Amino acid sequence: MNSDCSKRCLLPRILGLLLTMVSFGVMAQDTFFHDGLDRAYFLELPANIEPGAPLVMVLHGYTSGPAVIYSYSGWSTISAAEGVAVCYPQGTLDNLGEPHWNANLGISDTDDLGFLVALAEHLQITHNLSPDCTFVCGMSNGGYMSYSLACHAPNTFRAIGSVTGLMSASDFQTCNPETVVPVVHLHGTDDLIVSYSAGTNDPVYWGDTGVEETMALWTDLMGTTLTYETPMPNEEQLDLTSVDFIRHYGAPGGQEFHHYRVNGGGHEWFGSWGSFDIQSTQVIWDFFSNQCSGASTNTVTISPASEDFIYSTGPSLGAHTACHIEGYDALGRMTLATQPIAAGEIWDTPRLSGSFFIRATVAGQPSQIIRVGSVTD
Repeated sequence: MNSDCSKRCLLPRILGLLLTMVSFGVMAQDTFFHDGLDRAYFLELPANIEPGAPLVMVLHGYTSGPAVIYSYSGWSTISAAEGVAVCYPQGTLDNLGEPHWNANLGISDTDDLGFLVALAEHLQITHNLSPDCTFVCGMSNGGYMSYSLACHAPNTFRAIGSVTGLMSASDFQTCNPETVVPVVHLHGTDDLIVSYSAGTNDPVYWGDTGVEETMALWTDLMGTTLTYETPMPNEEQLDLTSVDFIRHYGAPGGQEFHHYRVNGGGHEWFGSWGSFDIQSTQVIWDFFSNQCSGASTNTVTISPASEDFIYSTGPSLGAHTACHIEGYDALGRMTLATQPIAAGEIWDTPRLSGSFFIRATVAGQPSQIIRVGSVTD
């Protein structure tokens, strides 16, 4: 579970940076009293924040702290660009004296569930943030805690994201929320800390279930009926990794489980070190923002056509038949509004910028969907 403790030497320097005014807003340190303890947290409020803005809780890994995950995750960029409040809470010391999140792990008596729920509600009221757009994500132990909140506080945290974190044995065995929230999970197949196939091999506390079992649990809770899998563009050849995107959808309530399997990836916040084929923070924010807008319930469905209306040559898109086309990114969001293309017409890459899938339709016939270009969003 020692996910990012090697960066603790940066703590004094980073803490100084966090307490200063920055060009895009304010990073402030504060405390929140809960269960007899003054709990520390950092809160990032961008200058352009509006009433009812989203709130994202970002949870550090085991042995680590908020300044460290702030330094490598890049959430400040999202906060400034999207007008999002980002909170970095501090975990307490466990029975071994290490900073942690008590995701029903049996290693402390800390009520982190109650603390994080109360802190989120406090921030919503104090800063006029949206209860419907409050989310949580984390690295390693922070991912474990995010899953625990999905099990036990789904009415507070409306979607969760985990990077390299799974579920504690207790949560996996007992999780049965009345409301099931959407989940996005990123995990490396060569993770030596939290194994892709067997977690931590600890059946009593941290858990011995892997990513596939965790995904099966949540897709069953959601009631998803459809699955789509595709390789992502290999943006960086030298890191010796590749990424597969697996989307579970078709649930009656619209929830989705998105999994990014980083083949050859380790215990990493992908995009910050290790694998650079995917940017963890951007992927998580895209997923969260979709839930906030309700877009996940209206995403493109992949289905075959009876004949090919369009074709891709790599850098270009051509049409065999006059039809209408529209573009979608890898998360199923529309990136190219519906427009006609003539038989024999060829479009070059700039006209398709931001699109990962193109859907072609002809009246009275099944639509055709093909993959084009690369993911740029």
